[in-house]
Amino acid sequence: MKKIYYLTALLWAAMTFVATGTGLQAQNLASMSWGDVCSGKMGSEWYGSGEAMEIANIVLYVQKANGGWMKNDQIHQLTNAEQDALYNKRNEHSCLDNGATTMEMRFLAKVWQQTRVEEYQEAFQRALDMIFQAEKGCGGWSQYWPLSGGGSYQDYITFNDDLITNVLKLLRDIADNKGDFKDITTETVRERCRRSFQKTIDMIIRCQVDDNGTPAAWCAQHDTTTLLPAEGRPHELPSISGYESANLLSFLMSIDNPSEELQQTIHTAVAWLDAHKIPGKAIEDFTNAQGEKDRRVIDKAGSAIWGRFIQLGGETGAATYQAFFNKLQRRGKSRSYTTGGKTYTYSEYEIATTSYNPEMAYQPIYAIYDDQLQHLYYRFLYHFEDSDPVVDSKGLEIVTSLNALRRRSYQFLGSWCLGTIQTEYPAWKQRIAQMDESEGYITHELNSGTYTGSQQNDQTYTYSFGNGLSIVNSSNKGYSTGLSSIKAVKYSAGVNYTIHLPSGMGVSKIRFYGYDNYADGDSYISQCNGKSYASNTYVFPAKDASGNATLAGHTIEFDSPVQNSISFTLGGKQCGLAITLFVKDPASGLDKALPVNPRPGNGKFLRDGRLIILRDGREYNIYGQPLGVTHLSD
Repeated sequence: MKKIYYLTALLWAAMTFVATGTGLQAQNLASMSWGDVCSGKMGSEWYGSGEAMEIANIVLYVQKANGGWMKNDQIHQLTNAEQDALYNKRNEHSCLDNGATTMEMRFLAKVWQQTRVEEYQEAFQRALDMIFQAEKGCGGWSQYWPLSGGGSYQDYITFNDDLITNVLKLLRDIADNKGDFKDITTETVRERCRRSFQKTIDMIIRCQVDDNGTPAAWCAQHDTTTLLPAEGRPHELPSISGYESANLLSFLMSIDNPSEELQQTIHTAVAWLDAHKIPGKAIEDFTNAQGEKDRRVIDKAGSAIWGRFIQLGGETGAATYQAFFNKLQRRGKSRSYTTGGKTYTYSEYEIATTSYNPEMAYQPIYAIYDDQLQHLYYRFLYHFEDSDPVVDSKGLEIVTSLNALRRRSYQFLGSWCLGTIQTEYPAWKQRIAQMDESEGYITHELNSGTYTGSQQNDQTYTYSFGNGLSIVNSSNKGYSTGLSSIKAVKYSAGVNYTIHLPSGMGVSKIRFYGYDNYADGDSYISQCNGKSYASNTYVFPAKDASGNATLAGHTIEFDSPVQNSISFTLGGKQCGLAITLFVKDPASGLDKALPVNPRPGNGKFLRDGRLIILRDGREYNIYGQPLGVTHLSD
């Protein structure tokens, strides 16, 4: 069957091609991955081009009948024969693994925003309907829909390869109704996205492994019924996964206004991972004595590594591995290996139970997945680097460690959690603390996320931020960003910076959150709003010997709200800072003070899009400043 191109799309594509010509070929589309094309790297205007619409039409052509797509297809590079082959498989299941379906939906949303071609919106909605249909009763998703069945690991709750977080990010973006997803669906559908999102967050909290009374982290897969850690492929054993847990925590810490329960989940998971690191180590690629590409563990100060699979211990470990062994026993599969003219046959249950060592709890575990070595499927190995083999009860020599091929082709050890624990988590704690500190205030952020541009006038630099705020220095210091995790801006020591405030804004307190950018001495706030401070009052500690920054937050309260401008100066060394201004929220205070039926002359209302506070017959703006209007009471 030939590819179907919709007439409206063809007409638009033809007109756009005339307008753009071949200039877009400079983007070198063919050399890009499909993920890059879907992510927006082409620039928003390109997604309205004829080239983009031709690709969008292919996306529609190969869409599965149930709404999704298959993984690992470079759709923008498919030949006609390859497109037809995928079309002929349109009645097979859809996939959510490796970014499949969520990537195509993001691509279609971008093209629809630029073209408003109805077919793209309809295809997007069919894919979203598939996601709703595939969601499990407990929340979350598996690799495929419909499910594979037959007890396949593909049907488990799947955190592996960021499957669930990719879906949650998509649902959150749709629910926000902004950018690429503005008005692509209805408010009813957006509300369903919010419900699905929350159901899965609740599931993630419940899936946090209970390590004998201590909340731990997560496995790459979890059983849908028991929520216990579960196996994946033959080398992916039930465990705590350092890699998947780090990625999952990064996502959870991006959620706005997290519940107390979710906050506790994050705190405890970070604590467990920090307690189970292998400190002072890193992974290095090298060429071994046999001339093979290989990986090894090396010493590295300030670093740490975790197992991709960390064996559980105690009663939780016993229950988890017994459930796994029972599953293998019920399945009843055998694996054979032939060498020296003799064939050795083992049940999967036998392989797993004879190799599992409960005394190795909380150590990284490994396994080999190789069709030529099926007698090693589900075998617990406890050595990353080469160790001597043993002879088993059948007389076969059995490996006790990974080989070079397995070490280099799969990341069994890594530093995935290091940035999560040392950088992301402190920044998240700061954000949560600021949420508590912000109660009763309107906050204004001056950071790299709210930055809108710079202007230089002789030696004077002005950094502009949202809400009419700016920071000026007369020392020729240009704008520069710091740690992205806290959206830091760099400020030099010894320079007087002045924050200019919009008319009517009164700042009650200011918070500086950040770090010393150097290791050869502490930094500190030496003055703020004309008041000087000692070098040990508001300190940002120097980086440690390994170059790791220590984040610190300092809040300075003013005796009365400051208007017009606030100056500050740093002592010591350059710092990377995110600055927050706190303005008293009259509406918040008034809500608490007013009775249910307020007396005449008190209340809140909108005028020309502005919130007006009416208190004792007088009008105030949201900053508490009088507007010079008096209302006479009845």
